[in-house]
Amino acid sequence: LTLFNGELIQLTWKAHKARIYNVDSFDLVREAVYAGEGWGLTHDGTRLILSDGTSTLRFFDPAAFNEIGSVEVHADDRPIENLNELEYIDGEIYANIWRTDRIARIDPETGRVLAWIDLAGLLEDAEGAQRADVLNGIAYDAISRRLFVTGKLWPALFEIELIKPEESLWHAGAQ
Repeated sequence: LTLFNGELIQLTWKAHKARIYNVDSFDLVREAVYAGEGWGLTHDGTRLILSDGTSTLRFFDPAAFNEIGSVEVHADDRPIENLNELEYIDGEIYANIWRTDRIARIDPETGRVLAWIDLAGLLEDAEGAQRADVLNGIAYDAISRRLFVTGKLWPALFEIELIKPEESLWHAGAQ
């Protein structure tokens, strides 16, 4: 689900349809068809960005909902599979990796993973955590610059603050 130009755009997982709603009335405005599964959706201000559970991020024209490009996501020359929920934050794509506690920060032009956000242990002390499933939700409030994460059957929504690693570690990890 993403908000783009006054419309909420929702992907279906397996029906190959995007549903586009008016943000004020929630009336269904139109539907669009696309190939593959719909796992995650965000936008960069001009293009929609779709994940389908593979290592490929696909770019769509929002008006015609036709595919206009794609990029293969990789880290250390290996493809990163299971790209799931997406957010576009400060020129980067954030993607949670299904069945992991990690979020990849991705360069949208090259597909290179710039950094990893490790959320292991985040849920451990939350009441009801024993029934929780996978990390599966990222939301960003651009106005207050707040990042939220949650997951399937998670008993809580977490606001997280990203802290840059120490400068020496940052450069060592980037080489």
